[in-house]
Amino acid sequence: MSQMYLPPWAFPTTVNTFDFDGVIYFGNENPGVRPASGDIIITGRSFEEREKTEAWCRKYEISNRIIFSKVPFDLKTREISGYHKALTLRELQKTMIIALHFEDDPVQKAIIEAMVPEVKVVHLVHELTEK
Repeated sequence: MSQMYLPPWAFPTTVNTFDFDGVIYFGNENPGVRPASGDIIITGRSFEEREKTEAWCRKYEISNRIIFSKVPFDLKTREISGYHKALTLRELQKTMIIALHFEDDPVQKAIIEAMVPEVKVVHLVHELTEK
């Protein structure tokens, strides 16, 4: 009996996901954790903040895919950002394996863990950025 060949694209990709503020971004001149090639940034930043966020990433040679919140800047809250990240993780899980999500905000961490318990959340604890 011969074994069946499966092409590489038949296997799901495994990635890590990263919050932006407080994980990758610690202030204007303070890059933090750097995602690997292929990893994904899921930020609570509004789509209205796309240009300045992408400019900062280019400056520090971070070229990962960034998924922004669809909520206008003036309506963002920590809770809304947590729901955005959890729903995005659920959507990504349809086509890939999420190994770890890196998060610094305890409010958002709790929402993600409640809504997507199979994703392990790495909690970065520091006082370098405002929550």
